[in-house]
Amino acid sequence: MLSNHVQLIIRKASKESTPILISTVEFENTDWQLHSNYFAIVWVHEGAGILETDLMKAKYAKNQIFCFNTYQAFSFHPKQKTSASLLLFHANFFCIETYHHQVGCNGILFNNIYDSSQIIIPEIEELELAMIFSNIRDEIKEEELASNELVFSYLKIFLIKLTRLKSVNGQQETTAITNIPEYLKELIVLINENFQKEHQASFYADKLNISVKTLSKATTKHYQKTISGLLHEKLILKSKWELLHTNTPIKAIANDMGFRDEYYFSRFFKKHIGLSPKHFREEEWKIRKGFLSIP
Repeated sequence: MLSNHVQLIIRKASKESTPILISTVEFENTDWQLHSNYFAIVWVHEGAGILETDLMKAKYAKNQIFCFNTYQAFSFHPKQKTSASLLLFHANFFCIETYHHQVGCNGILFNNIYDSSQIIIPEIEELELAMIFSNIRDEIKEEELASNELVFSYLKIFLIKLTRLKSVNGQQETTAITNIPEYLKELIVLINENFQKEHQASFYADKLNISVKTLSKATTKHYQKTISGLLHEKLILKSKWELLHTNTPIKAIANDMGFRDEYYFSRFFKKHIGLSPKHFREEEWKIRKGFLSIP
């Protein structure tokens, strides 16, 4: 859980207001936080410290990139002076689900509850990524007709590069870590099959014949999240999808997600997202207006 509340910022992505933003941030003696309705990519150029989200903690260091889902609050706690680049984009501009077959970042850079979003950037790849990033920044400044199309293309290339690097990082981690307990693989299957009706860590611990304490220690070590954190993130991702892509009444979604009534579901959702399910749906539908992407 985040140490401090992070204020949610709602940005109105449209053709008239830039749906992709780039900035440089520096922080040393104070935390740097963000909570936005945009996807966020943070590239740490210098510094080190602790990264914290609502559900996990991890170390960060120079030449690492972190990817965050829409409405995911995060906070950087620096131990050294830190400088980073921030890239924000809305799904109305680039939908990671619509373009998954071209980019493949859904479930790797974003929406993967069983892996951290950390990407280690090898020195040999740094210059090329920096050039693509610079091209995005330059095109954002342009006011010509085709500017959005070029920004879209550069963003797609950037995400493809990050997806490939993340896949390589993942293979290296799998090779290096050979002592992952077999029961964690069983846990993933159990969560995927039962998360909508079983919200208690004890259910999964009992199924695996281990204690809740042992299970939570293992998930924290290998996934940087407690068992409850994994379950909550899975519920949030599914709930967001239902609210965005269907007309299903919120009461029915709450029931499908295993909540005894709409009030408890709304309180759970707002705690993690910053908006009630009703407000979340209204805000996103106003922004999207039926368009999958701007280009």
